[in-house]
Amino acid sequence: MPARRPPARRRAAAWLLTGPLGHLYGGVADWATLATRWAWARARGRDPETLI
Repeated sequence: MPARRPPARRRAAAWLLTGPLGHLYGGVADWATLATRWAWARARGRDPETLI
């Protein structure tokens, strides 16, 4: 007997979180971390190029 499929609303939510919205969130989080570290290095008087 096949397993029951979750409701369409739950499948759509899972697809959004693991698909386009999840990737968008990951990219925004990465860029925010980069910008924060860069700004913090500049505030401390360090060369941000050494962070890469």
